[in-house]
Amino acid sequence: MRNLASTATDTSTLTSAQVCDLPMGELLARVNGSLATTEINEPKFFGYVTVTASGRITIYTPTGANDVTRDAAIRFLITTHLGLSTHLFPDVFEATVFDLDGKEVQA
Repeated sequence: MRNLASTATDTSTLTSAQVCDLPMGELLARVNGSLATTEINEPKFFGYVTVTASGRITIYTPTGANDVTRDAAIRFLITTHLGLSTHLFPDVFEATVFDLDGKEVQA
């Protein structure tokens, strides 16, 4: 993951389990998010999140990802974005967080 930061809306009651279980449409509505794709299809790269000044997020996943991988990556990226525990996800998922200046703030 390449870019992840800021805040989401109506998430104070979300848990990691809910992020994993909610229907995707409801989850995206709860985090003020939308989905998009990226042409980055590198090994071990599964996506990134961008955040607007208003707090709206867009979750980008590689065009080459299959549906199962895409779903898991989206949920992992949202969980990480919200600062929730990622214990429900495989260790293969890792995120790097950058601030607005491109400085790494969390690996």
